[in-house]
Order: sequence, then C-alpha cells, then structure tokens
Amino acid sequence: MKKRIVVPDAARGRDATSTIGDRLVAGFGAERVSLKRPEVDVEIAGDSDRGVLRVLDAVGRWVDQAGVGFAELGLDDRSYRLAPRAPIASVR
Repeated sequence: MKKRIVVPDAARGRDATSTIGDRLVAGFGAERVSLKRPEVDVEIAGDSDRGVLRVLDAVGRWVDQAGVGFAELGLDDRSYRLAPRAPIASVR
C-alpha cells in the first residue's frame, strides 16, 4: 500500500519535502520512502493499519511543528487533509 504526502505551497520554500521525508525515512527506512518534490511517497508493508497510523502520526507531528496549514495525504484512491491539532473544548 502506498501513502502519498503532498507538501502545501506555503511550506515548499522551506524545503519541507525533505524535512517530512527525513522523518518518514527514520520511521520506515530509506527503501520505503521516495522524495518527489513536492510529494513524499511511503510504501507500507506488513500490518497496513498500523503503518497508516504511524504515517498519520509522523505527518501530524510535522504539520504541528512546521506551522504549515495542512498536509494532503493520499491513500489508494482517496485524498485527505491533515490540519494542525486544535484544542478540544470540554462540554459541561
């Protein structure tokens, strides 16, 4: 299963593709990560559910720390936007 991460236009000037790529290489290995600016592809093998969650966690942390508005993720024929974490208000 392949996961595609597209770096938003606002972050491209800051070499964000290689930054998120470095994070994913550390987590998945260089043989499973391909940098194709402005995209990063990750090949997920084995437990695909766990692999997808690991990619989501890595990209989510990067979105939060890089201060970008979002990252677009592609999984098979679907596309998703991952935005920075927002505080959840408690309901009383």
